[in-house]
Amino acid sequence: MDKSKTVGARVKVCHVAMGDLWAGAEVHLLALLTYLVRLEKLDCSVILFNEGRLAAELRKLSLSVVVISEKTHNPLTVAYHLAKIFRTIRPDIVHTHKYKDSILATVAARCIGVPHVIRVVHGMPEPFKGLSNVNMSLYTIVDRLVVGSLVDKIIAVSSDIERALVRVYGATRVVRIHNGIDLEIVQVRTARLEKRKEWHLAETAMLVGTVGRLVPVKGHAVLLEAIDILHRSHRAVNLLIVGDGPLRGHLEGEVRRLGLEALVKFTGHQAESYDFINMMDVFVLPSLHEGIPMVLLEALALQRPVVATRVGGIPEVIEHGRTGLLAEPADASSLARLIQQLSEDPTLAASIGNAGRTRVETEFTAGTMAGKTAELYEQVCALGARR
Repeated sequence: MDKSKTVGARVKVCHVAMGDLWAGAEVHLLALLTYLVRLEKLDCSVILFNEGRLAAELRKLSLSVVVISEKTHNPLTVAYHLAKIFRTIRPDIVHTHKYKDSILATVAARCIGVPHVIRVVHGMPEPFKGLSNVNMSLYTIVDRLVVGSLVDKIIAVSSDIERALVRVYGATRVVRIHNGIDLEIVQVRTARLEKRKEWHLAETAMLVGTVGRLVPVKGHAVLLEAIDILHRSHRAVNLLIVGDGPLRGHLEGEVRRLGLEALVKFTGHQAESYDFINMMDVFVLPSLHEGIPMVLLEALALQRPVVATRVGGIPEVIEHGRTGLLAEPADASSLARLIQQLSEDPTLAASIGNAGRTRVETEFTAGTMAGKTAELYEQVCALGARR
């Protein structure tokens, strides 16, 4: 905090984010700000680089939302406008979220004398191919240089990410704050049987499902292999894939190749995903890497029995056999075996669903996440005032 800041004054925090998607990082930011704006000691604002659902949802909160569209501005002019806004609102802390917004906002903030910058790391770099891989590699290198020299604290959303960041930036600069969800909004709007009827699914059908972007790291191809294993062993299991992305055409081709057209449905992107999760008998997260997935917390909050892979921060949420079942990553046989176990043991499935809800209520709420984030803001400002 600026040494001239009066004792007891509200801490001004400006979040800067891409806002181009509606995925885990965006759900995280909305949940976080929903609770941060309720704290009288904070004065929050947001700058996004894209219009979209995140911008629309944030405008419902009592805070300022400004969009500097990356569609009409190049990185230099985005940085210029960021600096101009920072100079006007004079934040004590700029809080960033992804590579591009972190690089531009951190540099702009430091150039005009913002006292503190905090960066949250939602997950480790995803694998890409071709030009996308080159671009991601460049972003990663520049981001590491910027974070290494200009950022006060780095938030890791899981212990797995924390360990990786500590190796790069040192233990004193990394803080672990688990993701949390807003239980107030995780509500079902359409009854389970009504939703099944809408999607032509029988009331008694065993329905396995997943929600997420259709990208390689989410492991959808492995899940299709697992469904094929169950199908060939005469297990009657249907699969619902909620979400969209660049792999959709490839995955639909895999469904045809495996002869699973009658068992697998693609819903595309769904703004109201809770109704879809609620009609699943088993929620599966076959990811190859994750932080603390928001959709996993949502499935647990909806008391769905979960099968997820033993990667990233997932084992910090799922205790095998109690709050879910953990499969080995990229192992279709492991996934199939655990899906079958839950589908054939409704007592175990119900027990896991109930325990999962309790786990989220006690350890992974947005209120807890916001409280720990606010404490970090206070610590960073207090440390700065003593310098």
